[in-house]
Amino acid sequence: MENKKTSRKPERIALILIVITLVANVVLTGINVYLTVQFNQNLTNLGFQGSMSNFTSVIIARADDSNLGKPAIYFSQEGVIEQTIHYGILYALVQVVTPHYGVLTIRLKNFYATESEYLSSERRNETKISYSDGKESQVYILAPKLNQIGAQLPLKAQVYPKSEKIPPKGEPVKALLGHLSLEAESFDFETRARVTSEFSAEIFIELEMLP
Repeated sequence: MENKKTSRKPERIALILIVITLVANVVLTGINVYLTVQFNQNLTNLGFQGSMSNFTSVIIARADDSNLGKPAIYFSQEGVIEQTIHYGILYALVQVVTPHYGVLTIRLKNFYATESEYLSSERRNETKISYSDGKESQVYILAPKLNQIGAQLPLKAQVYPKSEKIPPKGEPVKALLGHLSLEAESFDFETRARVTSEFSAEIFIELEMLP
């Protein structure tokens, strides 16, 4: 009798595992159905009722503040540093929901240089931010429905520091350069419709005397 009871234990364990697996599958199926319903409900709330091929594109864009770091190039005259050039990356996330294939264009719109003890007030308006690759804009291809684009925007800053305020080598100082505004624009290849969204970021640099 003892042997019969022992031999049934693996069968019971296997049955319990099967029941647990079936329950887990039912739960996961329910979760997937719920998420699908919620996604469709969200699209409906945004005005995407009916056909997914007949709605206006939506853009949501944001960017992290960017530190372009120490000068890559110095321009000086008679031992006085008049201009520095800085290079770096601005990271941005752009989400686009669109019914057709299209293109996303990210442009630098305006840059407002800040007043700073480290920057020349006389040449503040000459401070410039541009794409370091020389392009006027960065372009990305869009597919129908949801696109999530992690853009790495290459920036170049032309800065006019106060030479006497630049700290010695090995003692860099971080300074706010200004406020950069950008524009993300989607273009629908089929309808020829354009939708734009503006976003912004603070730009920082580091100043340090020539090596």
